[in-house]
Formats: sequence, C-alpha cells, structure tokens
Amino acid sequence: MHDDLRNVSKKITKKKIINKVKIINKWYKKYYNLKPKIGILGLNPHNAELRKNSEEKKIIVPAITDLKKMTININGPYVADTFFIKDFKKFDIIVGMYHDQVLTPFKTLFKFNAINITLGLPYIRISPDHGVAKDIIGKNKADTTSLINCLKFINSF
Repeated sequence: MHDDLRNVSKKITKKKIINKVKIINKWYKKYYNLKPKIGILGLNPHNAELRKNSEEKKIIVPAITDLKKMTININGPYVADTFFIKDFKKFDIIVGMYHDQVLTPFKTLFKFNAINITLGLPYIRISPDHGVAKDIIGKNKADTTSLINCLKFINSF
C-alpha cells in the first residue's frame, strides 16, 4: 500500500511485523525448502539510536525477539541508510518498514533485473519491478526485462 510517509509510524505494530515475517518465512520453506536469512530495517534514521520511545525500541526489537523465539532466522534492526552498501548480501530477504525504504535501493542495485512478489494473498502475485515511466509512454522505449523475468518465475512453479 502506498501511504504518506507521515502515516507510516502509526501503522507499524509488533503484530503486523510478526505476521508478515511469518508469511515470508513459510513461503520460503514451502517453495524453496529453505529457512531464509531475514534482515529487518529500522524505521528512523540511525534507528533513532534505539532511544526509549523510538519505534525500534518499542515495536521492532520486541517483534524480532519474538520471531527469534519462533526459530525464525532474523536479525536487526539495521540502519537503512548504509544497509544496502554491503550488508544486504548476507540475507535472502530484507524487510523494510515502508514501501520505498527497500524498493529505492533495490531498484538502484538491480535495475530491471528483478521482480516483485506479493505474499499473504490467497494467490501468488508477481509483477515487474518498474516505475511509472510517464516520460516514455507510447515511445516504444520500455525495458521488458522485468516482465520476462516475471513470466520465467511463474513458469518455474
């Protein structure tokens, strides 16, 4: 869901983090027979230095603690501004606290050689990793790599 940034902190809950990570973990086990390594990002710049009233301290760290008790291989919260320099390579999955916290660096790193998978629906949803590209509408300039990767991925099931 695309929400205004000012609303993000109000929508983060321990329960939501736990539920979403469990869905991701279950999907990886089901389709890849793999216990994925999950990295989770904090919300605030520098994780608000883990101050007492920060979302990291009140919500994210307790969610990680509970997930570890469920034997889910999860670590964090990581600082988002430097995580994608090299730390992301240690993980199968990176969980962000909002849409573009992960997608912006992801698209920068992988360009159109990626796909977007939505989990937790009663069906698998795959979409190309792309932008709105308003500047190239009708100009026959779109890069089809991500669409082709979607088709290859879905055909692998």
